[in-house]
Amino acid sequence: MIKEIIMPKLGQTVEESTVGKWMKNEGDNVEKGDVLLEVTTDKATLEVESFAKGVLRKIIHKEGDVVPVLAIIGYTASSMDEELPENPPEQLHEEEKKEEETPVAEPVSEVQNKSNMEDKRIKISPLAKKLAKEKGVDITKISGTGPGGRIVKEDVIAFKEAAGGEKIAAKTIPVKGMRKVTAERLQKSFQTIPHFYLSTEIDMTECVKARAEKSPKPAFNDMIIKASALAISENPEINSSFKGDSIEIIGDINIGLAVAVDDGLIVPVIRNADKLAISDISKKRDELVKKARDGKLLPSDYEGGTFTISNLGMFEIDNFSAIVNPPQSAILAIGRIKQKPVIIDGNIGIRSMMQVTASFDHRCIDGALGAKFLQKVKGYLEDPKDIL
Repeated sequence: MIKEIIMPKLGQTVEESTVGKWMKNEGDNVEKGDVLLEVTTDKATLEVESFAKGVLRKIIHKEGDVVPVLAIIGYTASSMDEELPENPPEQLHEEEKKEEETPVAEPVSEVQNKSNMEDKRIKISPLAKKLAKEKGVDITKISGTGPGGRIVKEDVIAFKEAAGGEKIAAKTIPVKGMRKVTAERLQKSFQTIPHFYLSTEIDMTECVKARAEKSPKPAFNDMIIKASALAISENPEINSSFKGDSIEIIGDINIGLAVAVDDGLIVPVIRNADKLAISDISKKRDELVKKARDGKLLPSDYEGGTFTISNLGMFEIDNFSAIVNPPQSAILAIGRIKQKPVIIDGNIGIRSMMQVTASFDHRCIDGALGAKFLQKVKGYLEDPKDIL
């Protein structure tokens, strides 16, 4: 029986995805549940499983093809003798798709290696995995330097050069997948949204003290998320989206935190952050950041953000300006916390200071409103009793 292999719709806003590596070749036997191919969205790499037993009858779209969601990318069949449809539709309609078994897509982040009758899971990024295969590198012998021991591209390059003295030549990398979507969205944002920027310096001394006394210790990002969420609740127009002939004020305060990954940037979302305790924000942030770096985020983890925070303080950056992440209207850029002399009541003291810059969509937010919002964020962080 002929069965279509469909490009899954991985989230409400996803309109197309890129065909990654086919795990099966035409004519290969497949069992129900076998992984047929990898699919790359702008957020992650995922696996598509077979819902039928038989053979991989036909591959329509090859590696690297950018394909609309719900498009037919291949066929399975009972045998290679089974005839394919003469005029198959290029794409199933939504109602037809509902009648079909939806392909299962699971995040790719670990490679299973069977050795000495034991299963060992190796954490490796999709990019590192692909490079290792191209260069014939045994990933079981590589020590990962990424989060949680995850193998990243640089680990594969270093291992190959150390083992064989081979230098992996520089190459031109096609702009596709996550990097392509990020580039297109940010270019459009910067060209179409009239940005304006407001900066201030925040005395984080009390946050540093409070954090040292609290167990378990929240991250500074957790404090900034909570302070921003409360400041938005008092200035709801910050939580807005420009709709052409109207401005939508969004009720839920969903804070996105920009996370750097191998292939670009992704923004997982902490929902209703204004209503969460700092401990709950901390747990959720830990979970989302780990999933982001392991390539395990699902659409529900990164869709629906209403405000974004981008922190480069860990890279010793003092200040920077970020680009608004549409359809949002504001983003807060965070610099590092560093001790510096400050004049307080006519006296010089050493304080832990942090510079922040907020970028706003001027179509929705005026300067005075943006300033009031930043004042509230500053107030909550300089006297953190209400956020801890």
